[in-house]
Amino acid sequence: MAVTATASNRAKYAHARKMIDLSADSIRAILMRQGFVFNKDNHATRLNLKGYISATTLSVNASLQVLDSGNGFLTAGLVPGNKISMAGWTNGGNNTTKIISAVTSGAITVTDTSGLVEETAGNLVTIQADDELPTGNGYSQNGVLLTGQAVTEDDANDRAQMVCNNIDFSASGGTVGPTPGAILYDDTVSEKTIIGYLALGADHTIPNGAGLRLKNVKINLGG
Repeated sequence: MAVTATASNRAKYAHARKMIDLSADSIRAILMRQGFVFNKDNHATRLNLKGYISATTLSVNASLQVLDSGNGFLTAGLVPGNKISMAGWTNGGNNTTKIISAVTSGAITVTDTSGLVEETAGNLVTIQADDELPTGNGYSQNGVLLTGQAVTEDDANDRAQMVCNNIDFSASGGTVGPTPGAILYDDTVSEKTIIGYLALGADHTIPNGAGLRLKNVKINLGG
């Protein structure tokens, strides 16, 4: 299993501004849901994985877009690619799970509009994004804490490089996954900066009683 690492652009910015310390801060690794696709621009902070809004200003228009007259979708942290669960609509078909294809402050477009129906605002509607695997079978949301991280100067490639000890996940009482990879985020800073993504190359399921070890992890910043 070949693992590839991609740093987020937010991590590069935060590192340059001395907002984060990759050698001293608490950094966590979380496993992502099947179908998750990392975007180094959109996935800036942990909020972009778990965006949430609850409002009476939400509606569904004739084009089956979800609208917010309060323009709160971006503030809520919602980004393209989020898997969202919606609840509170009068029309049951709108109480469903969808994938966001595009989002502005006032409109969400989803990849598949089947089942959605037009509905006016008024009810208290909630939209919750959660792109992390659920807690269960030995996996807990918020994942595992990295150990042994260090930042070195890589003059040959004109960059800084973060390394850490092996990252271990295990399954007990059932399988964990499938998952396409793991997000690393800084749990020390208030914004929970996303450091980067470790892609497994294909969906991986951890069998009951077994483990998943990510070895020789490196995140390159700059260069």
